[in-house]
Amino acid sequence: MLDILIGGAILGAIFTLVSIGLNLQYGVTRILNIAHGDFMVLGAYLTYVFVQSLSLSPLAAMVIGAPLVFLLGVIIQLAIFRWLVRLSKSAEELEFRSLLACFGLSFIIQNVLYQIFGPYPIGNPCLDQAINVMGQPCRLNMIVAAGISIAISLALYFLLRYTRIGLIMRATVEEPTGAQIVGINIYKVHALSFGLGAFLSALAGSLWSTIYLDIYPYSGATFTFIALTIIVLGGMGSFMGSLAGGFILGYLYYITYKFEPLLHMAVVYIFLLIMLIVRPKGLFGR
Repeated sequence: MLDILIGGAILGAIFTLVSIGLNLQYGVTRILNIAHGDFMVLGAYLTYVFVQSLSLSPLAAMVIGAPLVFLLGVIIQLAIFRWLVRLSKSAEELEFRSLLACFGLSFIIQNVLYQIFGPYPIGNPCLDQAINVMGQPCRLNMIVAAGISIAISLALYFLLRYTRIGLIMRATVEEPTGAQIVGINIYKVHALSFGLGAFLSALAGSLWSTIYLDIYPYSGATFTFIALTIIVLGGMGSFMGSLAGGFILGYLYYITYKFEPLLHMAVVYIFLLIMLIVRPKGLFGR
């Protein structure tokens, strides 16, 4: 039970970081980025490149890799999704067009990584020595990854809640037309939000790769579905929902993986279907 308590909390912290990025992107831009998990994989591979080429520690390498993914996210938003926003006549039309564009973006990232690195899984192991936590041996890299994930999630919460940038983002979400009337450039806000979501996803991928050696070019879809399940569970656009949903799914994933590893994703999909039927707005949805 103690192993489940600690392991589930650690996974929940990382899952929360993954879902917050996707929730931010969709909440501000109305773009359901199903390539979100591929940005997570991209962050892990960039960390791997800097570790191998510059002999950096994975924690130092992610400080370089994640900002690069942020810039890539901003460029993609300005080059592709900005024009889709302008061309779409309704929110429904934007969601449909952006969904197709994200499918294409996912395939591009996956196949570029496959051509460069091949089909073999990679990882960036570090701090893998065991320490004692309440009488239970636990790897130090898992604790560090969970701590960094929680710290970044809280920093984003304070950014959105107590800063001018956060106020601008929330205004864009609540009333985009009114935001433009008072002088807010919503296209810049969209680019910033999309890039920030990609940044959070890349960080989560880098942290995941320090614990597990199972990142390969086509594993992004798994993380995308995990993030979507957390958002459905917690409620679209809700930070607290992502936090609660991340930890709930973290425990569900960890318990299933401990007892029947081959069924852990099947349980996630079943849980998603049940939530869509029972409470489609989520626990904190409006």
